[in-house]
Amino acid sequence: MDSSIFFGGSVLAAAIAGVVALFAPCCISVMLPAYFASSFKNRKVLVAMTFLFGAGIATVILPLAMGASALRQLFTTQHTVIYVLGGLFMLGLGAYTLLGGELHLPMPGRRAGGGKGGPLSVYSLGLFSR
Repeated sequence: MDSSIFFGGSVLAAAIAGVVALFAPCCISVMLPAYFASSFKNRKVLVAMTFLFGAGIATVILPLAMGASALRQLFTTQHTVIYVLGGLFMLGLGAYTLLGGELHLPMPGRRAGGGKGGPLSVYSLGLFSR
């Protein structure tokens, strides 16, 4: 059996674990060292998987941080335009409402308290029901 870290599912499992751990960052500092310590007995594999785990985290965090930075720059440089357009939109909605217009939320065939709930219905905001 080849002991290289690039054979088998270990590399893929470590990369996926890094991406999934982003959703529970409080668990990284407690559970990751315990997981790695019990999973890899060879120190070289342990170090390699630790760096691979970090690469999986960076793969997700880096694009999120760059996107947030781009949005911040857009909002900072175009603050006046966005502020005026938002105000005009709100004034337009107010005028529409005062002139008798009605805005309805999309509720496709659903009544309040219809009893057709479920996890899929909750997470899809009522679009998919049993």
